[in-house]
Amino acid sequence: MRVILYTKDFNEKISEPVDVILSPQYYWIKKIDIPIKSLKDAKKLSKTLFKLDENYIYDAFKLNGKYFAYAIKKNLKINIDKKYINSIRLAQTELYNFEKINVSDKHSIQKVDDLLFCFPNVEDAPNINDVINSIQLSKNTVNIYNRLNLDKSILIYSAVILILLNFIFISGFIQNENAIKSLENQKESLIKKYNLPKTTFQLKSILNELKNEDNTQKKIRKSLEFITKTPLKKGEKFLKLSYDKYFNIEIKTDRNFDKYFSKKFKVTSSLKNGIYKASLYE
Repeated sequence: MRVILYTKDFNEKISEPVDVILSPQYYWIKKIDIPIKSLKDAKKLSKTLFKLDENYIYDAFKLNGKYFAYAIKKNLKINIDKKYINSIRLAQTELYNFEKINVSDKHSIQKVDDLLFCFPNVEDAPNINDVINSIQLSKNTVNIYNRLNLDKSILIYSAVILILLNFIFISGFIQNENAIKSLENQKESLIKKYNLPKTTFQLKSILNELKNEDNTQKKIRKSLEFITKTPLKKGEKFLKLSYDKYFNIEIKTDRNFDKYFSKKFKVTSSLKNGIYKASLYE
C-alpha cells in the first residue's frame, strides 16, 4: 500500500488506499523525561504535559526505549476522502531514524533532542520522495476519526453555544407564545444533550474561553514557525527546542542570535562553549 507524508503543502488528489504520515505541523509532541514504568503510565500522564484543552486527543507511545506524549486536534481536517485512509501516523514514529529530511520545496523535518520539528528546506538532506517507499511502518497509529464520533469537538461545542445565544436573542422579538415555547424547548434540549449551563452569562463565558484557547494555540504555532526559520549557517543546528509557558532553545553555534529573536520575544540568553542557550518570552 502506498505511504504519503501529509504536510501543509500537500495538494495531491488521492483516489487509492494510503497510509498517512502526519507532518509535525499537525500535532504537539514531548519527550517524557521523568521515570515511567510502563506505556500505560505514560498514556495516563500525557494529558498533564500539555497546556491544552478537551478538544485534543492525548496519547503516548514508546520509541527506542523512550516514552513520548503527543496531542492532536480532534477535529483535524485531512483533505483526503476517509474511505482512502488506511491508517494515520505521526512523523515522530515513522521518520524517527532520519536526522533531517526534505519533505517539500519549502520544508524539511529535522530531529532536535529526539523530537522531530519542521524547518525550512536544507541542502544536505535526502528527499522524502526518494525514501518513503522503503520506510518500514511502525505499529503506532492515531485513531482520529473513531474518537471524533465519540467526543465533542470545539466547532460543535461553539456552534451549540452560538445557537443557544441566538435562541435567547430571537425570543426577545417574538410575541407568539407557541413560537417562544418551541424555541425554549429546543434550547433546553441542547443544554441537556451537551451538559451546558443554562444562563446566557455562563454560555458567553464558555464561548469566550474556547475562542481564547484557540487564539493562544495559533499564537504559539506562529512563534514556533518563527523560531524554526532561524537563519542558521552550515554546521549550526538546534540541540533543544521546548515549550512550557515560554520557549527554551539551544543552538550549536559561535554566534549570538539575540538580535533575531528579539524581533518577536523578550530574550534571556547565554553563549558558552559553542552553544547558544536562550529563553524566549512572548
